[in-house]
Amino acid sequence: MLRIFAALVFVVFASAAHAGQQQPRTMMDCFEEAGKMYKVPPMLLQSIAWVESRYDKNAKNQNTNGSVDMGVMQINSLWLEPLSEYGVEKKHLYNACYNISIAAWILRKQINEVGYNWQAVAHYHSRTPDRGENYARKVARVYFALKRQQDERQEAALAQQLARR
Repeated sequence: MLRIFAALVFVVFASAAHAGQQQPRTMMDCFEEAGKMYKVPPMLLQSIAWVESRYDKNAKNQNTNGSVDMGVMQINSLWLEPLSEYGVEKKHLYNACYNISIAAWILRKQINEVGYNWQAVAHYHSRTPDRGENYARKVARVYFALKRQQDERQEAALAQQLARR
């Protein structure tokens, strides 16, 4: 059942990316949609994307072990085999919304395994403790910076509303 659901989600994101919409979705829309779908904070997905690729949907990185990281969330090519069950191919990983959706699915798998904590973020990147922990610290720094910016914007908006009264 979960496999069918995941396959449908991938198809929905892929179709929406190609559908003629009145207003094209932004990458931020994709973070929101994937976050809601997989119950992970969109800002956490944004933070991972910044650490991974600086939001570059065409990013590609060749790793020393021969694998390749692809797209905005740098999905590793080692995921291609398990994702092939859902019809996911390498070319799909360069569609930003599709890539973000897959990353949210991967992160959700890590959260389900180790809990809703920074270790899940570490595992998104690497199961090697030092590499994963270093990665999680980088993502946390970006996450908390984004959170501060969001809080400051909300405070400024509230101050403007109060000043108008």
